[in-house]
Amino acid sequence: MDFGEDMESNVDFHINDEAKRMLKEIELVKKNVENSELYAGMCLNLKQNKTIQKHFFRLLGGHSHVQVVIYGLGSTEYSFSSQFQLAVVLLLKRDFPNWIGNIEIYDPCMSAADIIFFEKLGLEVLTNDENCKRRAQRPTMFYMPNPCWYLIGNLLGANWSSSCLNKIFVLTNSFSYTLTNAPRCSTSLETVIRLERILDFTTEVTIETSGNQKYASLFSGFAWHFFDVDPNNDIDKPGCYWLDMQRHLEEGFLENMRSNMTSEDFAQIWIDFRGARRLRCKNVPPPPGCIKLNIYGIGRKSDQPGRYSGIFQDEKGKCFDRYRGDIDVEDNVIAGLEALRIGLAGCMEGRPNAPKLIVESDNVILVHYVNGLPEPNDTAMRWLGEIFDMLKHIACVVCHIYEEANEASRDLALKGECHR
Repeated sequence: MDFGEDMESNVDFHINDEAKRMLKEIELVKKNVENSELYAGMCLNLKQNKTIQKHFFRLLGGHSHVQVVIYGLGSTEYSFSSQFQLAVVLLLKRDFPNWIGNIEIYDPCMSAADIIFFEKLGLEVLTNDENCKRRAQRPTMFYMPNPCWYLIGNLLGANWSSSCLNKIFVLTNSFSYTLTNAPRCSTSLETVIRLERILDFTTEVTIETSGNQKYASLFSGFAWHFFDVDPNNDIDKPGCYWLDMQRHLEEGFLENMRSNMTSEDFAQIWIDFRGARRLRCKNVPPPPGCIKLNIYGIGRKSDQPGRYSGIFQDEKGKCFDRYRGDIDVEDNVIAGLEALRIGLAGCMEGRPNAPKLIVESDNVILVHYVNGLPEPNDTAMRWLGEIFDMLKHIACVVCHIYEEANEASRDLALKGECHR
């Protein structure tokens, strides 16, 4: 028999047969897990750990059971690891029927065989990808064996109030470990910010793994997470997360400026990073060890020539140097690039000496071009070529600000006035 041809002509049969075989496999896996030190320790904790029992009692309130939602399991058809991780929650439901109710499950990796398999096990398979954004309406346990960093942020964000957080508990990788190791990039930023805020209100009970290498790799760092948030906490205030995000963005900017990053390193961040609102709206002095250059350019209009300007500030916000000039171009971006070119050329000659330079412009297209976003025209590229050469020798970040934060350099270009 041509096996491939048989598969194609009997797809439904083979999918259902896979599900049947997986049902047999899961029983063997459950026995393995049931006899493990890991599961024995989990059961002992659930029966005797007073901290866990206190939180269960508080969570249940007037409810008889908690709902269980499984995210991030992966595919049990294609992964033995997923089968072991599923076995844990199946055993918990069997051994603790007095508090575990129905189990719902979703993973974008679920196969057709997985869905049949889960339904045969009595699990409710979700048809929509909630992206881990289920908002708890009743006591809920979230089981997340293999979550991407950002999914933790999604879950916490969806339940970002004392009333919701106090209804849920999470069995997943240690939040403390996650906060320490999550990259500070855009995809995991929400997770980092929310964990920084919530850890003070989190009870984390670590699950000890045995010396068995398989169990250690599957469940290393696993922990129960319970939340007890005072309703009067800032978490319940409108805009709390937004303010936390703004503070984090400012702190991240200052940290970057203290680092040994090059202009190229900065451009890789600011090619996509808009920055903190306060730094865009206000003329904020540069951090210690840095100087700031505000630039402005406007092309000619009728009988008014094109003009450009630049103002240097020290870390106290004091203007210590400035320049302005005329330029025969119509494009505001080109006029602004000339302002940047003149300022960088001065820094190259030590006028001023700029170990680290922050350049601010209210022309967002100019900022895009300097940081590598498409697509400058040939004229702009002539200026950018010289600018890029100079940036190889200066640690410089070029960022966008709003017009009101760039008023002084605009007035200098248009009126010859400097307010500093």
